[in-house]
Amino acid sequence: MVEGRFWVKGIIINLFVVAFLFQTGMVMESCASGDDHFREAQVLVDKTVAKYPDIARLTIHAVPAGKDGSRIIACNIKEKIGSFSDPEDLAVMKTNKAVILREGDNLDVTAPICDKAGKPIAATGITLRFGKGETEDQVVEKAKSIAKELTVAIQDSDTLLW
Repeated sequence: MVEGRFWVKGIIINLFVVAFLFQTGMVMESCASGDDHFREAQVLVDKTVAKYPDIARLTIHAVPAGKDGSRIIACNIKEKIGSFSDPEDLAVMKTNKAVILREGDNLDVTAPICDKAGKPIAATGITLRFGKGETEDQVVEKAKSIAKELTVAIQDSDTLLW
């Protein structure tokens, strides 16, 4: 009788394990397909962060095709991907003007990403660490230069990155 109980418990545990693994696989597949959709944007972010070691955070905000609301589609901090854009990100896309915020020892510059006609289609948040002796104006100019690089790369892409 005791062996029968262990056998039943073993089957139940195995069913839970199989269900958990199946569900985890489905979640991982779902996440991977989402990442694949914005892969080029993420590659662009990763290359830019590698090029500029003083970047603390780099995001691209856009309204994905078929979705409502702007969100982070690429970021060097993976946990932020998919988060909805903050009010300053939305303001940049609406006004086509950069927003500059001080974040502790860093400077966050959110700049528009425009299409070739000059219409804002997205925004990039560039949070930079101050270099030794750098002024706020110098850091802002560096961030705007990085934003321009991202804009040109997106404009030159063969396909829309979102």
